[in-house]
Amino acid sequence: MTLWPAPHYLPTHRVGLLAPSSNPAVEPELRHLLAPQAALHVTRLPVMPDTTLEQRNVVYLAAAEQALGSFGSLHLDAAIIGITGPSYALPPAEDEALQARLSGHALRPVLLAARAIAAALAALGRTKLVMFSPYPGWLSERAERYWQQAGFALVASIKASAAASAYEMTPEEVADGLAALNPPADSVVLLSGTGMPTLDAMAWMQARIGVPMVSSNLACAYTVSAALHLPPSDALRRCCPDLAAKLAG
Repeated sequence: MTLWPAPHYLPTHRVGLLAPSSNPAVEPELRHLLAPQAALHVTRLPVMPDTTLEQRNVVYLAAAEQALGSFGSLHLDAAIIGITGPSYALPPAEDEALQARLSGHALRPVLLAARAIAAALAALGRTKLVMFSPYPGWLSERAERYWQQAGFALVASIKASAAASAYEMTPEEVADGLAALNPPADSVVLLSGTGMPTLDAMAWMQARIGVPMVSSNLACAYTVSAALHLPPSDALRRCCPDLAAKLAG
């Protein structure tokens, strides 16, 4: 029997991702945000033609359990439901209970994006929040209510773009919006929405904005990495050194 070197490309962990069908950002951003030794396996939530965002948000979480089954016998160490908006229709305690139920049914950790954000914010130990939102008004209002009910003081809620939706935004537009912020020194900036391209903008602005920034995708990567004892990736280090240090420590 040949004695081969230790495998270089075989992953040590496997993470599943449930992504909205046309979300352009959550999959590539999570691939950068997770350590290289964690494989990312992706399935798509159902396509829902001729529906509005509000209508889709009503049924996305109900479809998640069936979508988790599409991984078949592939052994996953954890799974991420890569969408934030539907959680904002729930009280935080109900959202947390849903996450626990999904994890129990799947027999592995299943992370809802909003609960991952809550875990990342708790790790930072800050309760003042500046929310940077790509959402339409009704969804921004739900997000504001969710985080206030979760015990955070909402210092400001800023619309990321007056014209574009999250899926249409560019990193430059996100960076321009962040550059206009003046967050209090003891706050954290939350970039909510898994479909918004955040990594370049956060890396560009990290040294300039003066407070930690947490995006939906970064929070998902941090929380699953903490659960699986994975080290921080280079992208996570560049975008949020505070959370990267907690993983490294």
